[in-house]
Amino acid sequence: MYSEKNEETMAKGAGEAGENPLVPNAKLRQMYTAMLEARMLDEAIAKRTRGARGAKRPASIQGEEAVRMSTAIELGADDLISDVALSAGMGLILGGDPASLLKRFSKPATHSRRTPVRGGERVVPVVDDAEQRMSLALGAASGLKAQGRRGVLVAYARKGELSKGAWRKALETAAKLELPVIFIVLPGTGRASRSDERGERLVACEAARGASVPGMPVDACDAVALYRVVQESLGRARGGDGPVLIECIGWYLEGRRSASEDPLEHLKESLLARKICTSAWFDQIARAVRRRLTAKRGAAKKG
Repeated sequence: MYSEKNEETMAKGAGEAGENPLVPNAKLRQMYTAMLEARMLDEAIAKRTRGARGAKRPASIQGEEAVRMSTAIELGADDLISDVALSAGMGLILGGDPASLLKRFSKPATHSRRTPVRGGERVVPVVDDAEQRMSLALGAASGLKAQGRRGVLVAYARKGELSKGAWRKALETAAKLELPVIFIVLPGTGRASRSDERGERLVACEAARGASVPGMPVDACDAVALYRVVQESLGRARGGDGPVLIECIGWYLEGRRSASEDPLEHLKESLLARKICTSAWFDQIARAVRRRLTAKRGAAKKG
């Protein structure tokens, strides 16, 4: 991540009056910086692997930065993750080194993306079959509880990966055993309108209600809303109150496109509107992150 020293330096002079104590302004700036660096790293990897013969396109969290950052940025050493795939962006959020991630995920060999990155000791083994992956996640969460640790498992699943029946089974098991699990339903590849609020798009939330598990749909672009919901969910899970499900929805205003469909632009517009950051601050952060990644890229090439 961008260094705390530089972050504090650039924060000086920024108006802090009237800030929300639940999500302080310094935290908002940290969130934006983390999302931007993950985006730039993913873009650098995509550029290096584009057109490579025999290369499999590496997994990317581009477009999911708000979801990934908000759900993982506050996780600790006792927490675990079950993900749909290993990615450089997620590795960065978990504390990985950009140079190592750039070098590793730019390799064409797929096996290099199957083994853990830094922080990977907290990642449950990744398997392609969603139901099997969920079973492994529940087993890991059961282990956390049995050991008496306050750790939480965050289990990601892509929309459409699991049927309503499969969701119901997993949620009922987690609820019955009061497992410390936060289920995160990642957006699908399609786009949903605000007027389409029912049906298959909310299968997971419907299954959660049937299993008496709190299930909340949240805008996948709204990093602040996601962060607040996740903090409440972490408190519930750590307190022994059982699982929570968060279904991330790719909203858009029907009939028009907006820059706020992009999670980075969504947060940027909010920070500008609330006068938490200036345009000059965003330019400075972009240059600093670019310099950092460029330097790391050079180190990766030498390695």
